[in-house]
Amino acid sequence: MGIERLTNIEITDEDILWIEEIMGGKIHFDSDRIEIIKSMDSVDVQAFPGSGKTTILVAKLAILARKWPYQNAGICVLSHTNVAREEIEDRLGNTEIGRKLLSYPHFIGTVHSFFDTYVTLPWLKSNGYNINIIDSEYVQSLRWNRLSYNTRSYLKRYFKKETICEYKNTIGTIDWNKNGTTKEYLLSVIEQTQKEGYYTFGEMLLYAKKVLDDWNEISNAVQSRFPVLFIDEAQDTDTFQWELLNRAFGTDDVKSIRQGFGDSNQAIYGNIYLDDVSGNFPRQGALVLNESRRFDSSIASLANTVALSKSQMNGTDNVFTQRGIKNTIFLFKKENAHQVIDRFGQLILEFFTDEELLMYENEGVHVVGMVHDKQKETEEKHFPKGIYDYWGAYEAKKSNKRSVPKDLIAYFRSGIDEFRRFGEKSVQIEWICKGLRQVVNKGKGFNFIPAIGNPLNSFMKPLQDNQKSYFKMMLMELADYQSFISCDEWKEINGIIVKIMDLFGATSNEKVKNFCKWSKVQETLIESNENIKATPNHYIYVDEKTNRIVDMEFGSIHSVKGRTHLATLVLETYMNSHNMKSILRYLCGKPPKTNKHPEKKLKCQYVAMTRARALVCLAIPIDFVNETAQKQLQQAGWNIQMI
Repeated sequence: MGIERLTNIEITDEDILWIEEIMGGKIHFDSDRIEIIKSMDSVDVQAFPGSGKTTILVAKLAILARKWPYQNAGICVLSHTNVAREEIEDRLGNTEIGRKLLSYPHFIGTVHSFFDTYVTLPWLKSNGYNINIIDSEYVQSLRWNRLSYNTRSYLKRYFKKETICEYKNTIGTIDWNKNGTTKEYLLSVIEQTQKEGYYTFGEMLLYAKKVLDDWNEISNAVQSRFPVLFIDEAQDTDTFQWELLNRAFGTDDVKSIRQGFGDSNQAIYGNIYLDDVSGNFPRQGALVLNESRRFDSSIASLANTVALSKSQMNGTDNVFTQRGIKNTIFLFKKENAHQVIDRFGQLILEFFTDEELLMYENEGVHVVGMVHDKQKETEEKHFPKGIYDYWGAYEAKKSNKRSVPKDLIAYFRSGIDEFRRFGEKSVQIEWICKGLRQVVNKGKGFNFIPAIGNPLNSFMKPLQDNQKSYFKMMLMELADYQSFISCDEWKEINGIIVKIMDLFGATSNEKVKNFCKWSKVQETLIESNENIKATPNHYIYVDEKTNRIVDMEFGSIHSVKGRTHLATLVLETYMNSHNMKSILRYLCGKPPKTNKHPEKKLKCQYVAMTRARALVCLAIPIDFVNETAQKQLQQAGWNIQMI
């Protein structure tokens, strides 16, 4: 059965009015957005930052779910984060259509979770493999620690780290070109842990490839099961993942409709060392949303200078447009690098009131750089190499969301921190569930709740319907704690945790007690104002005259992708060359006449410069920018400040 069965599904003007009302009556789609919602062709959507593409996709999904006539075939929505799912839960979670969309026969999740659910896990289980934990960082660390001390020391001399402890490219191969006993030893450790049920995310995709290569009927089944495929943030799909999608869904558009939503200018992957070029998105004939509703034309025109797409982005006037806010480049002497952050703080206080800083607290003020993880001391010729060269207290690992907390209260604090940064309750609940999973499994004495897919869904599966609502109620009580947790509050939380353990038949033991004990978190106090508490990688600027405060969060460019800020400062860093120095001609609006562009650096810069709704700043050593370039930057729309 091909996609001809979908010809009876038509999206009408009445459907558009219906979804606008369902979404609260505050969203109205223009003709360009209506064309995208109505389209049932295999076509991509090139959507610029702040154009509302996820809202458009959610609207389209809701209409399709309302009209969907099939019981055993559904809509498949894939992404690399859970943003689309969170948007559905936020806008439609309390509606019947939202609940329908988030349940069988439809699938909304990440690329990894899709292939795990429908390809790899069924194959592994049918072949007698155990499944305990699927997590790259945890599993690599587990395998690394199983190696002998001498082997680890030997590998370190070749700059090999824990990441070597997984299959790469194909099953049975690793990132090590030397044959011998060490390689055999590494492979044996990987094989043994897989027998025990431990896999990395990448290995699960490798097994998916094997299954799809060996059994053509799997692809036929996938295309019959999901006649419509939407890929959100399609530009982040790497070459290997595109190959998997093509194997699973085909490339002839006969059995399934495929639409990709994304922005080719923002194609930066999980870290700065991965290749960003796949060329699979957007396909020819893409629909274009070139209007950003995040910022006005002053920021849009600056971002266009580093955009690789032929289409140009337009801004939209907002409440800040008439305020005379100046997007600024700080040109600093290298010995004054540490002054850049305070100067940015002064600019923030000049342009925004305390009420506005509070109003946009969840979006916040951010300082970002392409390089942020310090490996060794910076050589003079590479200065400034990373974020840490501007602020010595910055620690990359404390900004790493994938770090594993050591006790339960650390999971709670991570969830609180995420909620305060992004205002997303679902992320906080996810952290709580990850911690509770450890509690229940320690209390049961085995992996009763597997570390697979969405943590909340893992808890739901063993529960009866009446138990599910009881568990969710207790989860919401735990998520009500959204600030520093005192010792007395932790006792209250532990009372709820005991009820959760009873629900899953888990008993308290020494491991549970140690994991659930209360510990006091170390807090940094600002000398000029002892009442101000700073969380890791938050720099608090305090104006000495007015005592006004700016809280600035530091992180990598990759860590803020997909987010909206009130204001952003982008720092010059070094990877093979200084990043903004190497793309200075683009920033000046005078790109070189060549077909070869520094794509990785341009895309990272584009992502960084399109986060803020009101103010964008750059920090570049003055040695890199001569007088001619300074004039060109000013002509392009930048304000220049010397430090």
